[in-house]
Amino acid sequence: MLIKTEGFVLKNRKYSENDSLLTIFTRKAGKINAIAKGARKPKSALLAGVQPFCYSDFVLYKGRNLYTVNQCELKQIFYSIREDLDKLVYGSYILELIETVTTEGQTNNRLFNLLGKTLFILAKKDIEVNTVVRAFELKFLVYSGYKPYFNSCVSCGTNELDGSSFSFTEGGVLCSQCTAIDKQSVKISEMTLRLGNYLLQKDMMDIQKLKIHESLNNQLKKLIKKYIMTHINKYEFKSLEIVDKF
Repeated sequence: MLIKTEGFVLKNRKYSENDSLLTIFTRKAGKINAIAKGARKPKSALLAGVQPFCYSDFVLYKGRNLYTVNQCELKQIFYSIREDLDKLVYGSYILELIETVTTEGQTNNRLFNLLGKTLFILAKKDIEVNTVVRAFELKFLVYSGYKPYFNSCVSCGTNELDGSSFSFTEGGVLCSQCTAIDKQSVKISEMTLRLGNYLLQKDMMDIQKLKIHESLNNQLKKLIKKYIMTHINKYEFKSLEIVDKF
């Protein structure tokens, strides 16, 4: 059976001397693994469109266990992401998050569109990379079914959040009266709550140049990292290790 679909290449691994094994997040078939025969040859017609970050139109043949790439037409290479070390590291982290949470064969159009918009923004000049990545992480959690709540207590629903804490297991903020529910919850500042809620609500295009103070970004970064590791059930991200070094 042949399938024609657009998709983002999440991974490209050596499969044989001349072939590549791709992990592709597609619009119509969700995440798939596909063999790109001859893609490692210097003059291969597939070479340009099967690199990580590439957004391409694919014609795929569905086999018993793997897909085969019959045709590939490059739509966007996002080359400028590869030229900037910060963007490359964070872009790799974004692809790793997408690969981790997506299920083979299960579509997620909102996550697909979010990935495309985020890569498009990352490839631009004069953007605030930290802001874009924090916003992506939060929207990624929403579209993956793990929305964190910042605007009201997840236990009693109150909006009075003075002296509140954040519970990773409960999925959001706990007011001062409910913090005993989770003894592992951590104190969270009002500014961090406001920032998290703001980034959740605003479109990526509207916040791409918003500069976040370094200390506030670090607070939200640590909180989101632990939240992701709690709910995504993955504790090691290769790209995150590099990000932390930066």
